[in-house]
Amino acid sequence: MVEHTIANDFMKHLKEKTDALCSQGKDTNFTGHVVNNFHCERLCKLLEDHQGTVIYGNEKAHEDKNLIPTIILNPSMDSELMKGEVFGPILPVFTYKDIDEAIEIIKQGDKPLSVYYFGANTSRNKNLQKVRQQTSSG
Repeated sequence: MVEHTIANDFMKHLKEKTDALCSQGKDTNFTGHVVNNFHCERLCKLLEDHQGTVIYGNEKAHEDKNLIPTIILNPSMDSELMKGEVFGPILPVFTYKDIDEAIEIIKQGDKPLSVYYFGANTSRNKNLQKVRQQTSSG
């Protein structure tokens, strides 16, 4: 999740770093390959109904099976992508307007495996305190 005022800059840097790591699928030494056809099919199927915006990657991977790291902005929370654990090179990114909205998004689904807060780690950081007090993970 990314606060909406920095989302454009964040996405620009995320795309640049992803491209540098995987060279648009040409060099998979860093990212590796999906372990087998079953898992490739499973991951490609997740790209069929996400209803978000593909920022990076092959949005037609469910058709041509050319799965490369894929970044999806604001996928539907009702999509198959958001209903389970991905275990593959697909990264959903959500924007939010304030920390209360982010917390509500976290609490909509099952308890997440982890919640990371990137911001000042001080007792005066009200957003950090809200995340600590109002979310649970593990």
